[in-house]
Amino acid sequence: MSQASTKPALKWFLIVIVAMTALGAFFLFLLATYPADEYRVAKELQAQGFDVGNTKHHDDMIWLRPAFIWGNDQSITSDGSRFICQLPRLCQLLFLRCDASGLNLDEIGNCQRLHYFEFKDGTRFPVSELKKLTACPIVSMLVESKDVDLKDSDLEEFSKFTHLGRLILDFNNVGVTDSCLEYFEKIPTLKQLRLPGSSITPEGAEEFKKKRPDVLVDFE
Repeated sequence: MSQASTKPALKWFLIVIVAMTALGAFFLFLLATYPADEYRVAKELQAQGFDVGNTKHHDDMIWLRPAFIWGNDQSITSDGSRFICQLPRLCQLLFLRCDASGLNLDEIGNCQRLHYFEFKDGTRFPVSELKKLTACPIVSMLVESKDVDLKDSDLEEFSKFTHLGRLILDFNNVGVTDSCLEYFEKIPTLKQLRLPGSSITPEGAEEFKKKRPDVLVDFE
């Protein structure tokens, strides 16, 4: 075989080697980044009756990861709470008509990407543990649980929610008074505050509005 005919063959041989090497490296990358543990946790949550949604984050090049959890008409168990906090990309929790007797906010407070937390029309919410979510970058929180009493002392740590823009706490709010408003004044990002059925006086509400005219409030 002549030297002239050998050069093209060698060229194509090198191209194939490079292509196979690149393909092998990409395959190894897929294996290394595959979120097997997150998918396993998502299946466990689905087995308990939760709906799990996936999304692709800016720091993920390939895989969709579990990030949204919805629970409807069910009891939240301690196992459910444990699995929820094992999702590192979790950004939204939405519970509707759920029993929160097994909800462990101490564990969920470890979710460093949790931005939306909603618990609508539920029962037995552990209101005294709300402060355990202050480490989460929550921007919107809505909690409704009419069978639970909310007091000023339950709100002392709310000034630490430094990302919070929307806050609706619809409990039995009779024990919520003007004294709690100082905690909300210190949340720089707050734009909406609802504490329906509270004992906040018109004078207290007006004083709060003077200090935070940028916040839309509802205390009645």
